[in-house]
Amino acid sequence: MRRKRGWLISTFAVALLAAGCGAESAGAPSSTGTPLSSATTAPPASTNTSAAPSRPSATHVPGHLALITEPDAGLAPVLSAVTGARRQVDMVMYEDEDTHVNAALTADEQRGVKVRVLLNGGYDGDGSAQNLAGYSYLRAHSVPVRWTPPYFALTHQKTLIVDGRAYILTFNLTPQYYASSRDFGVIDTIPADDSAVEQTFEADWNGHPITAPTGADLVWSPGSEQAQVNLISSASGFVDVYNEEMDSPTIEQALAADAQRGVNVKVTMTAGSSWDRAFAQLTDAGVHVRTYAQNAPLYIHAKMILTSTRVFIGSENFSATSMLQNREVGLITSDRTIRASLERTFDADYDGATPFTAGGGSSSTSTTSARSQNTNGAQCSASASYSTRYGDYDVYVQSNQAQVTVTVTDVSGRSDSWHTSSSGDADVYFKAPASASGETVTVHAGSATCTTTL
Repeated sequence: MRRKRGWLISTFAVALLAAGCGAESAGAPSSTGTPLSSATTAPPASTNTSAAPSRPSATHVPGHLALITEPDAGLAPVLSAVTGARRQVDMVMYEDEDTHVNAALTADEQRGVKVRVLLNGGYDGDGSAQNLAGYSYLRAHSVPVRWTPPYFALTHQKTLIVDGRAYILTFNLTPQYYASSRDFGVIDTIPADDSAVEQTFEADWNGHPITAPTGADLVWSPGSEQAQVNLISSASGFVDVYNEEMDSPTIEQALAADAQRGVNVKVTMTAGSSWDRAFAQLTDAGVHVRTYAQNAPLYIHAKMILTSTRVFIGSENFSATSMLQNREVGLITSDRTIRASLERTFDADYDGATPFTAGGGSSSTSTTSARSQNTNGAQCSASASYSTRYGDYDVYVQSNQAQVTVTVTDVSGRSDSWHTSSSGDADVYFKAPASASGETVTVHAGSATCTTTL
């Protein structure tokens, strides 16, 4: 469960940024207005194109959506938006390690653009090592920056508001993953959406809890689970799913129910033994699950539910924490151009993935595990595998205790922690070198203790 990893790269209109100008494609009208297509999508023969200047933050027609597809055209869409800002930039980011973006935000502030940045402050505000450098840089350069409110489990939201235009993203600003992660974003010029994102930013910036307004088509956490279940349950024909996590029995039941009533349900994810149990149950119900290995060139970080009529794109993972406790945001749209582009991308990724088989679905090599039960009935078991992608160990923990702290420690005192999900599972990223293979680590999960071998 690579919950803390970040990634980015974009495809919003290579042509839009090339040579200082480009083209925007106008697709067929939808409930959200006339869509703007991704540059990787050839416009239908019946559509018209019109020239647009190189700064997309100032040129989109209000009431449109434009798709960003990662990884393809680099940081251009985000960086172009920030450097082209004229009045105001408000950013919320789960992970911000991009020095180019932070330098651009600083330059904006210095030339009179009003800049405000909210960075995730860790689990319940406990602190975020990933964001400390970015926070310190912005603060040192007089850019207004704050940690996100501690009344969310995490602020996993990734948004920019540039001169009133919202960028709703599934990706973080973490350069080391830019070249490998499947992700999406939507540039949203629908006034009701832009106003809702700004209003929510204002409340979170000032630490005032609100029920986030939904605008025209927004889906917010806490509270996004039902909207996603409803989308799945309303599907006819097919449902295509990307996600990074599969740890929501409610979502899994909805997908299984679709398959059992004849809907063609396809799931494409990066493999991980934390999800094997759910994958096996989905496969048994008739869901087609395919995965990429952890060290494959493509990592699935996107969060998408695509049906024949609508699509969800957002930051929400399939976990109770993400949908019920975190600050997250996505949208559900019927935009035909966006749906067509997503369907083409998904089909290609699905074709390139490996069908899941029980007992062989995870790409990682798990090691031995041991179960322990304390006198109070608390239990845990653990296994570990080395991730070549991240250069650390995934210590997979199963416990009968939900939402408790899990700490992994080796004999030298090296220690890393995370929290169990609502189902009692956790994936702790234990920062030890590959040469630590064979060493025993101790796992404390709430009041239970167990061991495993790296």
